[in-house]
Amino acid sequence: MHLLRDIREGTKLLLLLEVTSRRYSRLKGLAEKLDLTVAGVSEYVKAMDKEGLVQHVGGEYRATKKGVEFLQERFRALRSFVETSAREMTIIDRTVALAAEDLAEGEPVGLFMEKGALIARRRRSPSRGVAATAAKRGQPVWIRSLEGIVELRPGKVSIARLTAKSTLEGARRLARRVRPEAVAVLDVQGKAFAAKLAVEPVLEFAVVAATIEAAQRGLNVFLLCPEAQVAEVVAAIEESNARSEDKIPYETLNL
Repeated sequence: MHLLRDIREGTKLLLLLEVTSRRYSRLKGLAEKLDLTVAGVSEYVKAMDKEGLVQHVGGEYRATKKGVEFLQERFRALRSFVETSAREMTIIDRTVALAAEDLAEGEPVGLFMEKGALIARRRRSPSRGVAATAAKRGQPVWIRSLEGIVELRPGKVSIARLTAKSTLEGARRLARRVRPEAVAVLDVQGKAFAAKLAVEPVLEFAVVAATIEAAQRGLNVFLLCPEAQVAEVVAAIEESNARSEDKIPYETLNL
């Protein structure tokens, strides 16, 4: 469903819900409620004002009639999607993981997310199961009788600002400092630098979304980013964090 894929539209709906059901005279209160920056909320409000969805009246931010109708329409679509999906949903009780050690068929295992991969070990974990087949270390192994949820610890995104003055030596120096497990590139300059850093994998396609997903799976990502796109990347990470209990830590670095 489009709404679940579009983070910006989801944030718009949450903002509309807030100004419809509560009174806000300052953007700071909205930002705190939505777990966004004041600057980020300000950009949303400006755009939604142009769309005729919100207005500033009597010192308060309010949804327009068009805004309320927009909110109701999207919520009806979301409810229909959830109800249909719930009827079709099946319970997953088997998955495949990489064996961290030799495992025997029928052996209890714990599941861990390590460097972006699901790993099975003879160790206690909030997520556990039973080896459905025997497997040697490093081989895939089917796990049955799944219980619990795999514990995820987000990795860090280090965003290096690329300018005309950036150098390969500067990129190497930063890479040694942040010790990434993946490199992401958004332009040719970044791709050229990444080729010399000896870090795999290199994320080149759907880069911002791939960077966020890699960090959510526990990888520390070094993003070589043109200066003009840094704000866009930061906004995408903040919007992702607003929807998740496990926040992705990030930093911006001058290269």
